Amino acid sequence: MKPKNENAPIVIIGAGLGGLAAACTLSARGHRVVVCEANEWTGGKAAEWAQEGFRFDMGPTILTLPSVLRRIMGESGSRLEDRLDLRRLDPQWRCFFDDGRALDLVEDVATMAAELERRAPGDGRGYEDLMAMSEKLHEVSRRFVFWKSVGGLRDTLDISATLSPETMRDVLALRMHSTLGREIRKRIRNPQAVQVFDHFTQYVGSNPLQAPAVLTGIAHMQVDEGIWYPIGGTRAVPVALRKLAEENGVVFRTGARVTRILHDAKSVHGVQLASGETLEASAIVSSVDGSRVAREK
Repeated sequence: MKPKNENAPIVIIGAGLGGLAAACTLSARGHRVVVCEANEWTGGKAAEWAQEGFRFDMGPTILTLPSVLRRIMGESGSRLEDRLDLRRLDPQWRCFFDDGRALDLVEDVATMAAELERRAPGDGRGYEDLMAMSEKLHEVSRRFVFWKSVGGLRDTLDISATLSPETMRDVLALRMHSTLGREIRKRIRNPQAVQVFDHFTQYVGSNPLQAPAVLTGIAHMQVDEGIWYPIGGTRAVPVALRKLAEENGVVFRTGARVTRILHDAKSVHGVQLASGETLEASAIVSSVDGSRVAREK
C-alpha cells in the first residue's frame, strides 16, 4: 500500500524483541521511527521482576543465534561485543531426574554421543543421526525462510524453481508429516535422554509431540552457534537494543496502546491510541500477535 503521507514516520506497534530489532534496522537505514508500546516498559517477554534489591528474568534465560543480534547491530556500524557481554555456556543445560541422576547437554556432538551410548547402547549413533537431520533442516530453513523478508508466498518460494529436483528434496526433508518428538523417539531409547531433547521445543513454549519436525533444526542451531548468557540477564538484550535505537533517533511511546490501524482501501495512514490520540504513519510494522492485529485493524 502506498502511504498518504510519505514524510510521516514509520510506526512500530509493540516494543518486544521483534519491535526493537525493527526499530534498530529501520532507523539505521535512514527512516524516522516511532515505537508505540502498551506497557510502561520495553522488551516484551524479556521483562524483569525486581524486589528487595533482587532482580529476576521473567522470560527467556538464554540466548541462541547471536549472529542475528550481530547483524541487527551491524546495520548501525556497531559491534555486538561492544554492546553486550555474552558468555558461551557448555554444558548448555543440565537436566535432573527423579532417580537422582542428571544428564548434561553438551555442545560437542561426539562427546554427547559417547555419553548417550554409555547409558543406552545404540543411542550414540541415534543421536548422531538426529544431529545430521537437524543440520539439514536448519540449512533448508535458512535458505527458504530465516534470512528472508516474508511478506507473502512469493518471498518464501521461487515459483519457477518449485518443481526442480533440488527443491523437491528440500521440501521432503522438512518432514511435514512428522513431529520433533516422533523424530527423537525413532532414534533415542533412553527416556531421560528423550526428555532432554524434548526440551528443544519446550523451552520456546511448544509441545514436542505436536511441534513440526522442522523445529529439530534448533538442535543444530545450538551446536553451530552455541548457547549464550548475557551478563545482566536476558533483560540486557532489549536494554541494548533500545539504547541503540534511541542513538539512531527512534522515539519510544510507552503506555501507548494502539487500538486501531487507520487505513483505506489503498493505504495505511496512521494509528489510533487508546487515549484517542492519532499518529500519522508512512508505514506500519506490527510486532504483536497477528490475531490481535486482525481484531484491531
